[in-house]
Amino acid sequence: MKPRVDLWPEAELPLSPFFLSLKTVGRPSGRKPSKMQAFRIWDVNQKTFYLRNNQLVAGYLQGPNVNLEEKIDVVPIEPHALFLGIHGGKMCLSCVKSGDETRLQLEAVNITDLSKNRKQDKRFAFVRSDSGPTTSFESAACPGWFLCTAMEADQPVSLTNMPDKGVMVTKFYFQEDE
Repeated sequence: MKPRVDLWPEAELPLSPFFLSLKTVGRPSGRKPSKMQAFRIWDVNQKTFYLRNNQLVAGYLQGPNVNLEEKIDVVPIEPHALFLGIHGGKMCLSCVKSGDETRLQLEAVNITDLSKNRKQDKRFAFVRSDSGPTTSFESAACPGWFLCTAMEADQPVSLTNMPDKGVMVTKFYFQEDE
């Protein structure tokens, strides 16, 4: 009888190099593939994200304007890496480098079409770091650049490479939407 390996709890497959490679790139540790989840995000100064003129901005939404808050759509790709989007995952946040400039932009891309294995999709990936109750997001394509908001309200969400200078806010509360 051939040796068998249990890659996923529900399936027993014969041991072979093909199936061993599936274990490392497929569904590790018996987990099902990741799906999109919606999260609420707000910075430590209580500014929430909303869309203004097709640009993601952070500000204080009150009264009827609280409905303008953008939920962040998330597809985890590794334990601490994820793709971030809005509008049901139809627009994704990306880090784009052009010459000396590094900027955050929204791209009309379906978040579920992105892959951690495609080099061109790396600009959409962010590394999540939790510190107590707050979270920061570093660009995978541009290491050292972090998602940030301005100290002033109603300014664009952007990227900074000076997270500890106190000029921009890089700490966020990030909570799964219920």
